[in-house]
Amino acid sequence: MIFKVLVVGNDLPLQTGFLSRASGDRVSCQLYNTLGLSLGVVSFDYPDNLSVVLQLWSVPFSERMEGLSRNFTRGHSAIILILRPHEIENIPHMFERLALNRETPLMIVVVGSVRDAEAGSFQLDAFLGSQLPVYAVQSIDDITGSVAEGLLTRKSSKSLLPMIVTLDEEVCPLYEPTLPEPASPPNSDDEINEIRTIAIDLGLRVIDDSCAVELTEGVTWVSMKTGAIRLEPGICRYCSHCCKRQSNICIVSTDTGWSTLNLGSRALLTIAKIYALSARMLPSHVKSQIERTTVCTRFDPNPAIPIENIPDEILSGFKDSDTGKSLLEAAKERVKEGRLSKDVYSMLKKKLHNLESSRNR
Repeated sequence: MIFKVLVVGNDLPLQTGFLSRASGDRVSCQLYNTLGLSLGVVSFDYPDNLSVVLQLWSVPFSERMEGLSRNFTRGHSAIILILRPHEIENIPHMFERLALNRETPLMIVVVGSVRDAEAGSFQLDAFLGSQLPVYAVQSIDDITGSVAEGLLTRKSSKSLLPMIVTLDEEVCPLYEPTLPEPASPPNSDDEINEIRTIAIDLGLRVIDDSCAVELTEGVTWVSMKTGAIRLEPGICRYCSHCCKRQSNICIVSTDTGWSTLNLGSRALLTIAKIYALSARMLPSHVKSQIERTTVCTRFDPNPAIPIENIPDEILSGFKDSDTGKSLLEAAKERVKEGRLSKDVYSMLKKKLHNLESSRNR
């Protein structure tokens, strides 16, 4: 028996981390960088030669991908919602945006403590039609196993779904898919030295075998050995959390076709990537990958950093976040919760107002 199961939430790296841990080596993230989509497979064996296979679809939840995401959700048999405690109130909005059926078997996974999950679960009573207890689980396997059993018994009174469970963050860490190892050999030492010389001539910073290209959105590190690119989002510098995300950026996936006397095809491609990033001569799909790194649903301004020192580009990226809540609205809630001072809120409000006024001129 094969079931299509959606894995959705507000934090795409968190969803992908869950799916990756659940699926092990049976996971595909080839469309993650371009579409935000990842696929995985989990199987369970039962008595009487019965096997249950869950096709896990980690679907992006964003305004830009709303139409495409709805197409990905078609034909699903169950839903796994991956959320943090403060995001529980957004569940009705997510169902509406993705056109999900409330009658579909549902597993709500809260990455956090049972106490925090219980504090927010009462907001779902009206939406779900009943009050659901919160259970703590030890592993992702426990969750997928419960979903499989719930689908098998969904027509009986013994159905295990819907459920609200909590999972420790160490068991479900943020995840960014790594690029596959290239089939062709890496750049030689002579080629790396040539690339290093060109990068320095461009005024770029070189550390060991990596070249750093400063962008408005953060710092891209290009491996002079393989040509792989990772981006350290600039937003992390101004956030109170310490997760320090890194995202892989895919510009092109082939390095064959042409070469020179001194440089092979991979080395030339590596130089082209460095130059394209430094000159900002990038195709639209690469720009989209980079821009996506500036949005993080967990962003919480570091109180030690004055609001006026946070670049406008960082704040403007959160004016309309994927959570459906503006940064100012989120800040106002933190003031009510005692997590943010009124002075910092006032400065943030003034800065965003000035930013909006300058855009309208």
